[in-house]
Amino acid sequence: MGKKLIKSTTIGAAALSTFVIVNSVQAEEVRTTSTSSEDSTQVSLTASVGIETVQGVIVANGTAIVTETPTEEVVDQAADIKTAADQAVTDQSAVVADATVAEETATKAVDSAKEVVAEAEANKAEATDENIAKAETEVADTKTAISETESKATQAAENTAEAQATVNSDQAAIDAQQTVVDNAKTAVDNAQAVLDGTGAAAIVAERDDAKTDLDVAKTDETKAQSDLTAAQEADAKKASDLATAKETETTQSATADKTASDLAQAQADATKAAADLTNANTAVDNAQKALDGTGVAAIIAERDNAQADLDTAKTDETKAQSDLTTAQAADAKKASDLATAKETETAQSATADKTASDLAQAQADATKAAADLTNANTAVDNAQKALDGTGAATIIAERDDAQADLNTAKADENKAQTDLTTAQATDAKKASDIASLTETQTQQQVTANQTAGALAQAQADAKTKADAKAATDNKVAELTAQIDAIENMTVPTLSQDVINAYKKFVNASSQTNKDALLDALNDWYSTAYATQSVANAVTPIDTTVINPAGLTTEQVTALSQYYAHLSNGLQNQVWGKHGFVVTTNSVDAIQQIAQNYADENKSWSTSHSRTALANDGNANVSWGSENMVPGKINTTTMTDMYKLVYNSVLSYMINDYHSDFGHMTSMILLSTPKSTNAIGVDNSVTASGTARLHFVMFYGTTVDAIPSPYDTTALKAELATAKTTQAQATQADNQAQSTLASATTANNQAQSALQATTAQLNTLKATADQTPAAQAKLTVATATRQAAETRLATAQQAVDNLNADVATKTKALEDAKAVQTQAIATDASAKQALVQATTANDNAQDALTATRATIASLEAIADQTPAAQTKLAVATATRQAAETRLTNAQQAVDNLNADVATKTKALEDAKAVQTQAVATDTNAKEVLAQATTANDKAQSALAATRATIANLVATPDQTPTAEAQLKTATALREAAETRLANAQQAVDNLTADVATKTKALEDAKAQLATEEAKLAQLKATKATDEQALADAQAKVDALKAEEAKIADEITALKAQLTEQEVKVAKLKNADQVLADAQTELAKAIEAHTAAKATLDAEIDKLDELLKDQRDAKAQYEAVKGAWDEFQAVKIATVPVSIAGNKTVATKLQPVTYSRVGQSKQLPQTGSQESFLTLLGYTALAGLGLGYAKKRRRG
Repeated sequence: MGKKLIKSTTIGAAALSTFVIVNSVQAEEVRTTSTSSEDSTQVSLTASVGIETVQGVIVANGTAIVTETPTEEVVDQAADIKTAADQAVTDQSAVVADATVAEETATKAVDSAKEVVAEAEANKAEATDENIAKAETEVADTKTAISETESKATQAAENTAEAQATVNSDQAAIDAQQTVVDNAKTAVDNAQAVLDGTGAAAIVAERDDAKTDLDVAKTDETKAQSDLTAAQEADAKKASDLATAKETETTQSATADKTASDLAQAQADATKAAADLTNANTAVDNAQKALDGTGVAAIIAERDNAQADLDTAKTDETKAQSDLTTAQAADAKKASDLATAKETETAQSATADKTASDLAQAQADATKAAADLTNANTAVDNAQKALDGTGAATIIAERDDAQADLNTAKADENKAQTDLTTAQATDAKKASDIASLTETQTQQQVTANQTAGALAQAQADAKTKADAKAATDNKVAELTAQIDAIENMTVPTLSQDVINAYKKFVNASSQTNKDALLDALNDWYSTAYATQSVANAVTPIDTTVINPAGLTTEQVTALSQYYAHLSNGLQNQVWGKHGFVVTTNSVDAIQQIAQNYADENKSWSTSHSRTALANDGNANVSWGSENMVPGKINTTTMTDMYKLVYNSVLSYMINDYHSDFGHMTSMILLSTPKSTNAIGVDNSVTASGTARLHFVMFYGTTVDAIPSPYDTTALKAELATAKTTQAQATQADNQAQSTLASATTANNQAQSALQATTAQLNTLKATADQTPAAQAKLTVATATRQAAETRLATAQQAVDNLNADVATKTKALEDAKAVQTQAIATDASAKQALVQATTANDNAQDALTATRATIASLEAIADQTPAAQTKLAVATATRQAAETRLTNAQQAVDNLNADVATKTKALEDAKAVQTQAVATDTNAKEVLAQATTANDKAQSALAATRATIANLVATPDQTPTAEAQLKTATALREAAETRLANAQQAVDNLTADVATKTKALEDAKAQLATEEAKLAQLKATKATDEQALADAQAKVDALKAEEAKIADEITALKAQLTEQEVKVAKLKNADQVLADAQTELAKAIEAHTAAKATLDAEIDKLDELLKDQRDAKAQYEAVKGAWDEFQAVKIATVPVSIAGNKTVATKLQPVTYSRVGQSKQLPQTGSQESFLTLLGYTALAGLGLGYAKKRRRG
């Protein structure tokens, strides 16, 4: 709009001029934008900002200029705009704050992921065979420590229970004997009463009570006998059940062994089938690529990788074989050492038994010799006193003491005999327990070996399945990325106006239709530039450095396929179908044509060369049309070549007006294609430095068409297959991980059970037999009793000699001294023999203990062969699969240079192998599932039977307790019978004479003395046993006092075990752990990148809103100031006369400025300024690169 000058008075003009100056408000910040000047035109100033501008205000870069007097409504509108801008800044600030938090969180996630990767890398560095073995040893040691710690309280409780049972048995015997003593006392009381002639009624009542108690005792004994019979039957049934269970276990163990073997074979078969399927899929992929003429580098890389993996697999197999040999040697040595140790133990046990027996006899001999010496000394002393006629009282007292000591010695011998019987029973039970535990240990060792082997197999299988899953995941990701890359690649998308105008033009190439097509293209590209110009389009990326003067067949094929992809895409938009393909003949022909151009060495201005085009050297095709653009001269990349092809396609449409759109019609065709034509693209460079990029369409055969790498049909089919394989691999991996978890649990349980049994067995073996000591005590007690008898005989002889003549006494003294001399010699000899026997026994027992410790140590070492055999089987299967993979990969490499028929045959063969591999893999998975089910069932049944055996073994026999109860009941019955006999005798004696009554009283007292002596002996025994009980209880109390400490220790050990097992798992799966960590890091980095991009975008939005806020503030303050100023000067405004008496207020004249804008850049195809086209035999005029204005004729 031009200037409008309105005359005004000086005052009015001055006032308005001042108004403009005063109300030019500038915000705090001014932004400078980089633009280029396009034109300079006198126009009205308009807002260059993002806010709404009110009437009469111009805002630019934070500066607001009021161009006309504002109204109150305008002021209010400016205030609303400012309020909205302020609120927008507030809202966006919150968004930026949230985005900042998200970016910080993502940063922390990246840092955390980096730490995990660093830890995984350190773990991988640590994952040597030596460290893994060390970690596994630590796990085993910790399990043993847990087992030993948990057994402490259990063993103490068992010791206490045994001691308590002994005390209870002692108490039962004491109670029974107390009854006997009480009865004897009653008999004495009754005899005294009979003698005194008193208490007849009480005596008769005692007889009656005794009879009643006898009846009760008989009933109790009968019940005890019945209970014993029931206990014996129960024990017999337990023994029968145990025998049956052991027979069942034998059968089930064989079944479990077979199912475990079948499972191992099924796992190996499944592993090999999965590897074969992976190899078959790779072979099909490589065969397809060989046929397509693509992926040469990938095929060769696959061959090289397969060779490297085979080398690794062979190394692993060799190491596994070496490890197996080492394991077998170690197990053989262990077995040999164990056999030798057991043979040694047998010999040493016999020696130890003999030395123990010799020691017992030596102790008995020494005891007897010492007693005999004492007796001899006493005999000499007594004989001397008898000869001297002194010490009669002492001699008699000695006789009485000897009698008392003999009674004690007899009681001690009886107790020693009882203790021996008890010791023999205890040792028999210990031997039975050792036999049972040894059998259990053998069974558990077999189970532990099986579970260890199954665990090793499961670990190997889990790794194989995880690797297979990772491979399928990578394959799916790779194919998805390829498809996405192709589908996201830019193909110029024409507007419907362009399509309609193009169809009209090719139907009738009038000037009007030609101009309409140019207009449609200009309108389309003004919008499409932002996304479809060469600078913004997505084109193939290939950084391979190339020589434009000598492109390889593969590179020519790639450029030709890309041009066909773009051209066909445009044809599809216009005609609904396309007609270009790339063939081996077209690639061969275009290479010859490019060489012809280079050999002719003509300048660009000579245009197309029919001679070069005609002499393509291929009888199967002939050229139909050629488009050209200036090509590349110097070394470049395939990426730049692809961009050049894309830019050429754009130019063939946008810059083709002066060629009557001949390039465009050559590319998009004149009508719906009825057949296919081959095309080729190549670059030529002449010796003089002229470069051309040739686009030639050929007539002729297309049976040798090369599949387009941009056709995603095959890729999508391959992706569908890959996803199916991925699902199968995922399922197999999940199953393998589940199997691994189950195998780990089963192995942990088996190893723990074995360790617990071994520890219990070692404890029993380390417990000395009680029989030798008891036998020795009995021998000593017998010797002591014999010595007491000798002493009593000697003492009695001394008493008898008190009244003998002197000669007899003298003879007795001489005999006594002779015996004393012999006793001294015998005692000295016995003491020497005892020392020798003690030394010999100590040596024998120490040697036996050491050998048994060696045996326990050897038995605690698990066999290494089963796990090594499993690892070798897996390594062999892996090597076989690697050999198959290399064979397929080498075949794919060999097929690269084969003819189409050979490549097609190779693809068909590969697909046939793939089909068979799919069937084999499916069958192997089914067999594995069946084998897993069968093995799980067999192992569960075996475990249940073994649990039954363990329960039966752990169930104590009832017979011993029942026998003890019967023994007590019998003793009580016998005591009751004795009581009744005594009571009846007392009744019978009521009418006897005094002598008979006196004799009855003396007999009763003697019987009482005997029974009290027995009671005293029993009480002494109980005191000893109670001390043992107190000691055992003290140990239990000490353990209970430290129960929390033990619990903490066990908890710490279990936590340590968990850490160690996790460490072992990490070490064994170091590669996968690192790969997972790196994947998570990549995800974290990707998430951080997205979060950072979001934050940057939101900050940019906030920057714009802050600019809007600044401009809104400037606008409001300018308008408000102008309004206030206008109100102040309103009264001074000078009216202007226009017509009659009408007056109008003056109006500020608009200001002009030089507009700046961003100019669009047209496609650039090289340094040359024109394109040439030849349709058939017709040359078209040159075509410039300018855009935005029609260039008519001239």
